[in-house]
Amino acid sequence: MATAKGTVRRRQDGDRTRENLQNRIRYRRDRLVQDAWEISELFAPHLAILAFPASGKAKPLLFGNPTLESVLRNVVVDADVGAETAEEAAARVAAMRREAGWIGARVAQEQARLRAVAEKVKAAQEEQGRAHWWEVDVDALGEAELPEFAAALDALRADVLRRLAMLAEDRKPPQWQW
Repeated sequence: MATAKGTVRRRQDGDRTRENLQNRIRYRRDRLVQDAWEISELFAPHLAILAFPASGKAKPLLFGNPTLESVLRNVVVDADVGAETAEEAAARVAAMRREAGWIGARVAQEQARLRAVAEKVKAAQEEQGRAHWWEVDVDALGEAELPEFAAALDALRADVLRRLAMLAEDRKPPQWQW
């Protein structure tokens, strides 16, 4: 067995005592849980550790991130409940693809509608000779454009208030703590 100085010492009778073995196992178990915790904090994976002692007398080591139950619920699937044939899986994937295509079409449709609203607001801005889009007279807009225009004004207002709060925070004198 190597020591800190690099010299080799022979095993002694006291090295294999039950107490020394239990101490080494306890250290390794604690180290395993510490490493698992660090990995879960750094990378946020779903992580589970189940260690059952061979003797069956001691408690098992259980660790899970976010919880052991949630990891096991997501990973361990009961054979009766989770059994799926290849045809069922293919049908499920095809349905998901159809839904993704439908969602993509809806997104494209909404983007086109928002572009049309923006063009109408720009046209009203140029027609009225306004410098900024938020100065446009709402009477020139149609009913379809008013909700989008109001949402854009609300977003602008929130952004201005956030920037004012940041400026006010920057202007505060520093607090000295003695």
